[in-house]
Amino acid sequence: MSQVRVLVGTRKGAFVLTSDGKRAQWDIVGPLFAGWEVYHLKGSPADPNRLYASQSSGWFGQQIQRSNDGGQTWEPVGNQFAYDGVPGMHQWYDGTPRPWEFKRVWHLEPSLTDPDTVYAGVEDAALFRSTDAGQTWQELPELRGVQGHLWQPGAGGMCLHTIVLDPSHPERLFVAISAAGTFRSDDAGRTWRPINRGLRSEGIPNPHAEVGHCVHCITMHPSRPHVLFMQKHWDIMRSDDAGES
Repeated sequence: MSQVRVLVGTRKGAFVLTSDGKRAQWDIVGPLFAGWEVYHLKGSPADPNRLYASQSSGWFGQQIQRSNDGGQTWEPVGNQFAYDGVPGMHQWYDGTPRPWEFKRVWHLEPSLTDPDTVYAGVEDAALFRSTDAGQTWQELPELRGVQGHLWQPGAGGMCLHTIVLDPSHPERLFVAISAAGTFRSDDAGRTWRPINRGLRSEGIPNPHAEVGHCVHCITMHPSRPHVLFMQKHWDIMRSDDAGES
């Protein structure tokens, strides 16, 4: 019988839950990193024993952890997230300019094929990638070039909280940012474009704007990767054409 594993990040640490296919009884390991907020905990599809975790604390700041044995032991890895070049400005809640400032990692998304490659979505919103199992991180700065000066924080901050990799197109990535919207790259992050056509958001100057929407989450259909689902501040949405509409 197959085994089920659920990785859980909470404000009081991380937990690893395992069960058999019936899911009647669960074994729980944790809390790991007790007392730390764990924004995300994710395993590598290419190596289930490789786990990555993002810790955050108001006292100690941000820390990335890595496990090579399914969560039995952990080691801190690279924690330097430097924006590429001169970061520039985004908009603050009141519309005034505000410089980009790194705060924490919201999302970790390991590569579908390489356990040493992992993406990180951060606050203030940007996308980073590591190709050495989290030891070093490089920004993919072209994303912030897509009208980044118009991005604003949502109630939880200006965070890149969702990264989706397309198994049918190895170089296609989707990201969602609050409050900027959803973006797609078809060339492994070298270029990006907004995919917010059809969204309507009350409370912003242009309800149909190309960027500026408070997207909370996107996810991909497990067997039809061109189908995406979106939770937006006001709506639940679906795209049948990889975000084109």
